[in-house]
Amino acid sequence: MPRLPSSLRRAVRHWWLPALAALLVAGLCAAGLVLYVDERGHRERGMTVGPEQARDRLDIKVHLLHSDAATQSVTAWVDIDPRGALRQPGERDVPTKDLVIETSSGERPVLHYPAHQPIRTETLVFHLQKGSISDYPLDRYITSVAFDPTADGKDIPVVVRMIDADPFFVAHKVRPASKDLGTGLRLSFRRTLSNILLAWFMMVVMWLMALAVLVGARLASWYRHGMAWAALSWMAATLFALVALRKAAPGDPPIGSAFDYAAFFWASLIIAVSVVYVVAIGFKAEHAKILKKR
Repeated sequence: MPRLPSSLRRAVRHWWLPALAALLVAGLCAAGLVLYVDERGHRERGMTVGPEQARDRLDIKVHLLHSDAATQSVTAWVDIDPRGALRQPGERDVPTKDLVIETSSGERPVLHYPAHQPIRTETLVFHLQKGSISDYPLDRYITSVAFDPTADGKDIPVVVRMIDADPFFVAHKVRPASKDLGTGLRLSFRRTLSNILLAWFMMVVMWLMALAVLVGARLASWYRHGMAWAALSWMAATLFALVALRKAAPGDPPIGSAFDYAAFFWASLIIAVSVVYVVAIGFKAEHAKILKKR
């Protein structure tokens, strides 16, 4: 097999690393775009339940706006649109009959709309269940969003469409809501993939910072030249940087969450012990110098 010319071999050795780095960056960017498009597509598709073939019905569109893990609640805008004989001719949101809608919201369990009066957009709060914010960033929650409407006291069909608009949580359909609640869905809420990836990245960074300080402490104390002021400044700054990084965690998790036990507590401990270790070794070396001069 003929060998490549020496000039070509040198060019290959010179350019293979930049080319590999460029391919890696391009691959990561492409993967990020694919994940983003997939999550955005899930939000835009929405989730629909109910007899869409029914002519005389209510269409209820639920915009899931904000999930708050601290208060165990999800806030939603609700648009109600009568269809067929339930809609006053020429009007989009004016019913021809008195509407009463029972909801799965703990704060607004019943909504009343008189006939021939415009229906306003409602803000409803649904309670999250079966989840704890202390599991951050892998915390998950369950809730039921359902509606049971009547018109002049008679049950009417309803189609419920849910649109996920929360930038920090993503909702997934688990199953239809219980028949006791009406027409709707039982939803699972978890943090968005971007939030989970960022939280894991921050944990990895915390461990890398702690290990870097640990290695620096060992090197600073190796030669026993006395107080390593430059190293101590860097280590102390790293400890404060770690605290600032913890405060920047998306979703503002409380102290004592799984996030802290997985990285922050131990990384802070390693850095603090490393600083004390360097000071102790430096003090011993400085003390030895003073005794030697005497």
